[in-house]
Amino acid sequence: MGAALDRLGIDRSMLVDVMPRVEPDRVRLHVAPAWFVRLWAKGIAAVTTPWGVYVHPDTADRFATDRDDALGLLMVHELMHVEQLARLGVLAHSIQYMTDYLRGRAKRLGHWESYRRVRLEVEARAAASLVRDRIEGATPQ
Repeated sequence: MGAALDRLGIDRSMLVDVMPRVEPDRVRLHVAPAWFVRLWAKGIAAVTTPWGVYVHPDTADRFATDRDDALGLLMVHELMHVEQLARLGVLAHSIQYMTDYLRGRAKRLGHWESYRRVRLEVEARAAASLVRDRIEGATPQ
């Protein structure tokens, strides 16, 4: 994952205080196999597991051709999930994630709104936003 961050211009020093348990160079980045992608909701670009980050093949193609800020922020988002797994453990992470998601569905919210309200997703989006703000602050105007 470290090489992907480098390619996308994400300085690791911007991540240290946000995700102290994560070593980006040790996180494996995989292209998700077709059978795994079929399990994902439409529109999912990547999934983090205890074994690494799996990116949708279309997202992987973008890595090969683009230096897109959105890709860098996606990687920060997924690294935050690695941090959460390290902090909470797989079982507690899974229980919290599913409880939040099912709470939204019980309130008759749709899939995407329930997903957006999962606290672990809110935290991952906040981490990506913080890094984006740091990048923009470091860029001369």
